[in-house]
Amino acid sequence: MKIFYTALIVLMGTSIVFSQDLHKPPEGMVLVAEGGFIMGSKYGDHDEKPQQIAYTKAFFIDKYEISNTEFAKFDPNFEFPASKKDNAAIVTWSQADAYAKWAGKRLPTEKEWEKAARGIDGRVFPWGNTYDNTYVVWDQKSTRGTSIAKPASPYGCYDMAGGVWEWTADWYKPYPGNNTPMEQYGEKYKVMRGGSNFNNHSFVRTSQRYYVLPEKISNYPVGFRCVLDIE
Repeated sequence: MKIFYTALIVLMGTSIVFSQDLHKPPEGMVLVAEGGFIMGSKYGDHDEKPQQIAYTKAFFIDKYEISNTEFAKFDPNFEFPASKKDNAAIVTWSQADAYAKWAGKRLPTEKEWEKAARGIDGRVFPWGNTYDNTYVVWDQKSTRGTSIAKPASPYGCYDMAGGVWEWTADWYKPYPGNNTPMEQYGEKYKVMRGGSNFNNHSFVRTSQRYYVLPEKISNYPVGFRCVLDIE
């Protein structure tokens, strides 16, 4: 049996009612509640605008990025150094999508990823509004979840800032109401989120979007985490 409770919050002058599903998450996943949250930024790059109230249904999302060991269970031909068995797997979009389907899950939408990273209060980073270098896994020699401070997002996700970029399900397109043209918009590039170890702190903001060709990632360490729908 599922149990729900409701609460009323006010974001950007708008009242939002959301429901919390207390269904127990599967092992290795956390629950993200149904409802609205502040998405985008007033002060970031043009593609992050306009800041808006976005809505998601409740869903489960992986606490950590998929590791090399986990990905190799799906693809026995996937090779990686033994010393990096617990590091995030760096794969193409189609590899990530195939793994998610094999696991009975899917890749997160941009909305789902951003909500899992920042919660409902519009925070700049998964841990709050002040940047702290000790909160980020900068060295890709490091395993998942090993930043000095070990911060989690409001829902309990780790490494949503730094480490590796993370694939989303979405094509790189403008938000509704964004009329600033960009030649990259369309169905050519996939959106990745979260920044990486070679980026500065502006790239690890929760609202930061970046685009990459889905099968050409030689210049970008891109990993992923999965989402599971709640029936």
